[in-house]
Amino acid sequence: MRASNSSGGGEAETIYRDARGRKVDRVQEKLEAAEAARRDIEKQERQMEWGKGLVQREAEEEKKKREQEEKLKPLARYKDDKDLNEELKERDRWNDPAAMFLSGTKKSKKSAPKFPLYQGNFPSNRFNIRPGYRWDGVDRSTGFEKDYIQRINTRKNNAAEAHMWSVEDM
Repeated sequence: MRASNSSGGGEAETIYRDARGRKVDRVQEKLEAAEAARRDIEKQERQMEWGKGLVQREAEEEKKKREQEEKLKPLARYKDDKDLNEELKERDRWNDPAAMFLSGTKKSKKSAPKFPLYQGNFPSNRFNIRPGYRWDGVDRSTGFEKDYIQRINTRKNNAAEAHMWSVEDM
């Protein structure tokens, strides 16, 4: 006697097994895979957030805040609009001859972080570059800078002395 399809397994659900022979629930596996993908995306987003700088994030928040404020303002703005006038006054313009007169009223922006400077005496050089703050004070040069500065000073002194001799009788 032949068994019907329903009792014989023709329409029965397929049973999946892993490498060890245990039964595997496909629905549960799909949910776990989706959860793992979501965790990976969150981890990547956190890494991207850490990759951005603090200053850039603050600038972006400030920009969003300004955009929200602009939404509330009317589309047509006239010359008596105080906000617009302040914004135009604060804007930097290249080669503006009157900019030095307004510099006292401008809001000071945050400056870059200050690095420590070398506090001791150091030999002068052609470019007036200060040594780094970790310099130990030992001059390891070949002496070229010292000779160069000495020659320049000698020339200046000779020129000044020659000038004094030339105008002595006047």
